[in-house]
Amino acid sequence: MDYTFFMLPLKVLENAESGSGDDGNFITYSGKKIYRLHIIGTIAALETNEESGSGYFVIDDTFSTILVHFQRPFFHLFSDITRGNMVEVLGTIDLFKDSLTLGLNNIKKVSLSRYSYNKLESIKNMIELSK
Repeated sequence: MDYTFFMLPLKVLENAESGSGDDGNFITYSGKKIYRLHIIGTIAALETNEESGSGYFVIDDTFSTILVHFQRPFFHLFSDITRGNMVEVLGTIDLFKDSLTLGLNNIKKVSLSRYSYNKLESIKNMIELSK
């Protein structure tokens, strides 16, 4: 079953257990297998390779960071998205050398008001799950 974790600070995932199955890579958190993450943050670093049409960026959600990699279908988006932009990201869990990373599924720039609203939602979700 595909489960997307919506707006949760990355910090809470540091102690989550990772695994792999028929449906792909996942992490287990609060008894749920999570295959995708929906997060909001600022692009702290960005590297693109025009020749291969791929790249990666580091997203910082103020609690923690995660590496997100992307391939050609998303490469054109990074002519408009740069380091320091506030973005909303949907990514598939990927494990690389025992490190949790994300494969990009979708990205969009967001306004400060959207960023602030989603940041509050992520904190609220974290509190709710810890009960």
